[in-house]
Amino acid sequence: DRGFKTSSQDYKVLQRIFERIDYKKDNRIDKEELEHTLRSLGYEPVKVNQYGISEVEQMIWEMDEDSDGCVSMEEFQQMFERGRNDKTGHEPKKLFNLCQFMVLDRDGDGSISSEECMEMIMHRYGRSKLDEVFRNDAAEREITLSDFLAQVNRTHSIPKHNKGSDNKSGSKMPNIKRR
Repeated sequence: DRGFKTSSQDYKVLQRIFERIDYKKDNRIDKEELEHTLRSLGYEPVKVNQYGISEVEQMIWEMDEDSDGCVSMEEFQQMFERGRNDKTGHEPKKLFNLCQFMVLDRDGDGSISSEECMEMIMHRYGRSKLDEVFRNDAAEREITLSDFLAQVNRTHSIPKHNKGSDNKSGSKMPNIKRR
């Protein structure tokens, strides 16, 4: 068993997301397009990371099987399948997480509802993580790409924070704006 393969419905969703990022319409996602997409969603990518390259260059490098400096639709689909089927936590997840956010951001406004986020967290991490993330407030909220990435890129459990915290005390919990 090699895990889930992309269904025809999933493929259509991936194609739509790929086309949203590929604004040059050349059937490949390059650094400029990916950077533009991240910024249009309110996320400022790191210019130089610990590897001496930009976060966007790393996202492409992690998926660029043919080393052409771009991500093709085939590489994009492989990234999605590998990310979704990863049980070890060792698959690169930066582009996968962006893709997940864009899937949930159905109207393309750069934010997702807490309900949509809860669905993804429940499916991906289970009930205990869902309860941990939304333990104090299950009210409808808007979650930005930055908020989303702060949650899903965590390698440790979310730290407890004091009630009434304004999030300047070092808590890793992002501020999420109310709808």
